Amino acid sequence: MTVRAVTIVGGGFSGASAAIQLARHAPPRLDITVIEPRPDVGRGLAYSSDDPDHRLNGTAGTHLVDPADPEEFTRWCAQERIVRADPDALARGGALFVRRSDFGRFVAQAFAREVERRPALRLRHLRDEAIDATLETQGVSATTRGGSRVPGDVLVIATGNAPSRFPLTLPADVAAHPSVIAEPWDLRRLRAVDAAARVLVLGTGLTALDVITTLLRRGHCGRITAVSPRALRPRAHRPAFDLPPALAAAGMLQRIDGSLAPFVRELAQPMQATTLMRALRARIAQARVQGESWYGPFDEFRDPLWRVWSALDARVKARLLRHARRWYDVHRFRAPPQNDAIVNEAERQGRVLIGPAKVSSIARAGDGTLVVELQEGRTRRVHTEAFDAIVNCTGLDGRGGATTNPMLASLTRQGRLVPDVTGIGFAVDAQCRPIGQDGTRTDRLRVIGPPTAGTFGDPLGAIFIAAQIRRMLPGIFA
Repeated sequence: MTVRAVTIVGGGFSGASAAIQLARHAPPRLDITVIEPRPDVGRGLAYSSDDPDHRLNGTAGTHLVDPADPEEFTRWCAQERIVRADPDALARGGALFVRRSDFGRFVAQAFAREVERRPALRLRHLRDEAIDATLETQGVSATTRGGSRVPGDVLVIATGNAPSRFPLTLPADVAAHPSVIAEPWDLRRLRAVDAAARVLVLGTGLTALDVITTLLRRGHCGRITAVSPRALRPRAHRPAFDLPPALAAAGMLQRIDGSLAPFVRELAQPMQATTLMRALRARIAQARVQGESWYGPFDEFRDPLWRVWSALDARVKARLLRHARRWYDVHRFRAPPQNDAIVNEAERQGRVLIGPAKVSSIARAGDGTLVVELQEGRTRRVHTEAFDAIVNCTGLDGRGGATTNPMLASLTRQGRLVPDVTGIGFAVDAQCRPIGQDGTRTDRLRVIGPPTAGTFGDPLGAIFIAAQIRRMLPGIFA
């Protein structure tokens, strides 16, 4: 298949990284169109926040846009004098945890530079929303809400993280309540919460930490309660003085695409959920006996997870998701030290309460307060409590946005996209080609980033997405 034009739907990090890598490494004279309604390519949902306390949950040295240049972001931080502009970015011990908005600015500038740098290559941003796709004999066309038809040889779905969805169905009067915030990144509504309000945060992960930090830094004095079934919280990053050189982007990339750690490689085939988790726990225990921490063994498992996960039987994946996902997530998605410190201090002062509970129902009282029925952790004791505001931080829609994104909905109706067997995102093959309803792979379509989490396990961080794109690109031009 001769590829002269590639259309990318979505201009967040995934779409920007794909466009930049195509521009830098694909054959010359390639037309690349990124369809994205936001004014910039590169920010997306993850890096659009303008809250100064929303930071990357990994160090600057582990973030990149193109694996061929793993130190590009570190150089940019030095050039932009990020530490001078944002002294709080420098954590105790010297690790740099920059604002997500700054990383978004870096990616947007990297895309803009490629537009200017390569006049022979037609790289453009079409500021519109893709709503439909039509596969034709010789190509694939995307249709936008504004009425444009964008023809191409390959269409890359880079829609990123889907919006959050509420964990339970709400009565109409509750859903319409101005202080029920279903989308945690709606900072306008979050900032409008009264400073004395009793706030319930649903979830105790990284998003919850961001929301709590936002409220606290704005002088919130009402009590903030955060709940999840087990009240598991993101683990802290290892102390900066303990950071080995291999944690830099180049070292991570080597682990992502290199050999499996011996304790994983030596497992009997086919792998089983229990043996896999036992092997990881045993390796961590061994490291502790040797005076080391859990970080090294865990990262040896995390970084090449896409290779392990892809080879697992569907039943094994289901067991791991059911029994190990919460444990995995709190070790995988670590808290920026700055946010962790703010929330920990508020807990000590009694301003924040984090505990195990599940929300059974929410009702609106006559005075406008929200009466929540909570089932507590292991005791399963049920009690009701009144709150003035509720913020949903339970996580992203595992269906990949198939019902809310018009392009994804169209391809789903066509049978081109089907849910992965895990129920997370869409089914794709090793080359990121979607596996349709009839079991066939569509050469002219590719799906990258978070919507492939069901197939690859963990393409949810910048470096993992960029590495996935690097592996995919040669197959497009084969």
